[in-house]
Amino acid sequence: MTMRFLPLPGSRSMPSQKYTAYLSMAAAMVTVGSTIVASKMMGGMPVFIAAFLRFAVASPLLVGMAWFGGKRLPRLARREWATLCVQAGLGSVGYSVLLIMGLSLTHASDASVIAGTLPAVAALLSFVVLRERLGGWTMLAIVLATLGVAVLSLDTPAAGGEHARRWTGNALVLDAIACEAVFLLLNKTIKTPIDPALVAATMSVLSLLFCAVPALFQWTQASGPVLSGRAVGAAVYYALVPTVLGFHLWYQGASKASGAEASLLTAVYPVAGLLLSAGVLGEVITTQHWIGIAIAVLGIAVGARASKP
Repeated sequence: MTMRFLPLPGSRSMPSQKYTAYLSMAAAMVTVGSTIVASKMMGGMPVFIAAFLRFAVASPLLVGMAWFGGKRLPRLARREWATLCVQAGLGSVGYSVLLIMGLSLTHASDASVIAGTLPAVAALLSFVVLRERLGGWTMLAIVLATLGVAVLSLDTPAAGGEHARRWTGNALVLDAIACEAVFLLLNKTIKTPIDPALVAATMSVLSLLFCAVPALFQWTQASGPVLSGRAVGAAVYYALVPTVLGFHLWYQGASKASGAEASLLTAVYPVAGLLLSAGVLGEVITTQHWIGIAIAVLGIAVGARASKP
């Protein structure tokens, strides 16, 4: 629960803090939306090498932020360490690898619409795995998220194998979103309070370790050039901007907002991904994409209506 204090007479600090929090969270979600474009640009690099490069750049920075911020990891039970390892394997490595693989087969604009299903997928998994009760608003959000993705099928189909290739990519992107939802779900099972900066640093270091062996294998098995300037640049950007800066912006804002407000601001993520797909990659945004993103954003808004402060 967010504690609220009345401002002193004549003070405008509280409204100002709120607006600053909203801007910080919106900016963070723009950086997260840009991961779709970055992942598309990393498609020419072997996926585990790309993920390893991302975590190799981000880990020292995140660890340094936590260390110099005076954060220290508390004593955790073996089960909690196991949970953190699963979170890193699925929510960090699995998400990154599946997203890059999916975007090598489909459009970044499709992936942006699918990204809008994250809150609904997380709620659905909470119902299936944790047996949490689904309220009416949450069920409506799930229906809207499903409808938003289904609208993509109304687009003019490509010929033959191109159509199958696109939907294979979309399925991989949806799998990546499911991995991220599992990450969020597992957060609820860790009882020891852990500072978010420590969570981010721990996830990055564990992910780096998990990627090391597959990345080395892909490097030794590569028959041609592995790295390109564009792909390496995208991986470094992914590490510095969404992973490090995006984390800082999000928690800077979320610490001054309610859960419902933070949930609502995640709607910026798919919208930013769609606009950046057009602006950076030059993709054509169809009517189906606009309809799908509108339905996805409506689903996020409905889901935020059901969120507890």
